[in-house]
Amino acid sequence: MLLSHTMRRVSAAVLLSALSVAAAAPALRFVHPFTLVELTDMALTNNPQTRLAWDAIRESQAGVELARAGYWPQVSLAYSYSRNDLVSFSGQGTGAQTRYGPAISLSYLLWDFGTRSGTLNAAKFALTSAELANSQTLQDVILAVEQDYYQVLGLQALDQADELSVQNAATNLDSVRENQKSGLATIGDVYQAEAALAGTQLALQQAQGQLAVAQGTLAVEVGLPANTHLALAPWNAHVKPVMPKQTVAALLDEARHARPELLAAKAGEQQAIANLEATKGRGLPTLTLSASAGSTRTLSGGISQSTKNYSAGLTLSVPLFTGFSDQAANRQAQAAVDVSQATTTQLRQQVELEVWQAYQNLHTAAVTLRTSGLQLKSAQQAEKVSRARYRIGLDTILSLLIAEETLASARVQQVQARLNWFTALAALGHAVGGLTSPAKEPTLP
Repeated sequence: MLLSHTMRRVSAAVLLSALSVAAAAPALRFVHPFTLVELTDMALTNNPQTRLAWDAIRESQAGVELARAGYWPQVSLAYSYSRNDLVSFSGQGTGAQTRYGPAISLSYLLWDFGTRSGTLNAAKFALTSAELANSQTLQDVILAVEQDYYQVLGLQALDQADELSVQNAATNLDSVRENQKSGLATIGDVYQAEAALAGTQLALQQAQGQLAVAQGTLAVEVGLPANTHLALAPWNAHVKPVMPKQTVAALLDEARHARPELLAAKAGEQQAIANLEATKGRGLPTLTLSASAGSTRTLSGGISQSTKNYSAGLTLSVPLFTGFSDQAANRQAQAAVDVSQATTTQLRQQVELEVWQAYQNLHTAAVTLRTSGLQLKSAQQAEKVSRARYRIGLDTILSLLIAEETLASARVQQVQARLNWFTALAALGHAVGGLTSPAKEPTLP
């Protein structure tokens, strides 16, 4: 994945600055330019999805401790007090009797047919599944931040390209108006130049609106209000589109062994198998040790007596008939195993498809990025030639506007090609479960 190296922490000065800004104004505005690493760290700390995943892990940890409790003896302490008034047939009281005293009892399951072990194993696999699901959640959050980050930078570059197109269209309109005054251009040429300027302004307004939406999406993804202004650090180096060293077959195999979501599904399979073992054991005999000790004091007619009671025994319990509930529970547990295995197979196919599609998209993006660079150079040269020819009267305003439109389209295509490359690289890393990041972050022109 493009962001697979160790996360660096946002500096304390930045956080303190953010807190002071938050206290002063309802809408946060960060002056510090955030890098992709810093934004990802913020998202992993503040995004509710990560908190939910950690809560699920704690719940599964408690489930393991609960399952282990079955291997411990159950001890209880009781204190009883009773008073009996004795009445004869004649209705006369013959005295009162008071009994009180403490007692302690113990119950210990010595042996069963896998109920406890199956329950414990199921809880352990549930914990493993929750931990892997947490890893998948973190990767999902990282991917979302990467895509939003690149989207904002790409739209910022598109905004700059559209502003340049607006400036060129305005310059063309001024030139046409001057030519009209001198008789070198018609009113139709002016209308065409005005329409071209309006078209570039419309494209700029649309890009600005899309940029505002993308900025809000990124802010929410890192756990901040949507109206937060996040300044982004510019991409500081140009990276050529280089495909991963692994073949697509190697990437598919890597995903089968590294994708947390798929590993969690496999752990779910083992959990279902352990639940089946525990369910089968509930319909088989159990051997339980029980013991108790107590002291009872009896007070009757002014006479006090004290007795001590001790008992111990083994109980073999053999279920004979439970209304066919054990058989139904076994069938239900077996069906759960089949469902989990089918789910794993379906998920593996889905993961393989995601890897295949992401690899092909990355390959297409690499080719498109190279082609868009050549297209932009050619469009720039064509626009220069057309502008020079228009100035000396060899080209019409229509030819110049077509060249300007082609150049503007080439700028947009290159920005989109760069954006497609970086998002496709992030998507492939997410699909595989992790890719080595390039040495430097890419830059848009």
